[in-house]
Amino acid sequence: MIIFVDEAHVYAAADLHRLWVHKGAAALVDSCSPGYGEQASYYSGVCLETGAVDVLGLVGTSCAETRAAFLRQLRAAHPEPLVVIWDNGPAHGGDALRTYLTTPDLRLRLIRLPAYSPDYNADEHIWRWVREEAPANTRFGTAAKVRGHVDAFFRKLGVRTAEVRQRWRTNLQSATESLATTPI
Repeated sequence: MIIFVDEAHVYAAADLHRLWVHKGAAALVDSCSPGYGEQASYYSGVCLETGAVDVLGLVGTSCAETRAAFLRQLRAAHPEPLVVIWDNGPAHGGDALRTYLTTPDLRLRLIRLPAYSPDYNADEHIWRWVREEAPANTRFGTAAKVRGHVDAFFRKLGVRTAEVRQRWRTNLQSATESLATTPI
């Protein structure tokens, strides 16, 4: 099973997306400008073959310990051999992660994407979708309210696996499929 993984932060301030307003009128959304720390942080992983989405809400910041915790969660949920594809972020290394990867019979392979290559990570599309549906055009004010809406979005994805598989195509997938159909 191949799972694309990434982390994201959803902020409590208004996140503006596609507002309809009368021509010449300002697009205004109520905002109290909560502090930058008012955010909900998560790891998520998406399997394009099955449409399964795994998620782990974070308390605090992303680091090697939290990354290892997410890999343990993935390993527990998916007993088959795993290939995890993620970007080259600084939290994707560290002692806790290296220690976890030495676990006997782990059957987990990590593949790091090149730096600055979000088009290759299908999980980036999950976060774009979250921001379009959960916090779009809304000022929550607190991280707890953001988490409530984002958690509700992820709970609904369990029955939307066909939509996940259909919507999320990476540039890498498209390129490999075109190579497969190109005669040599």
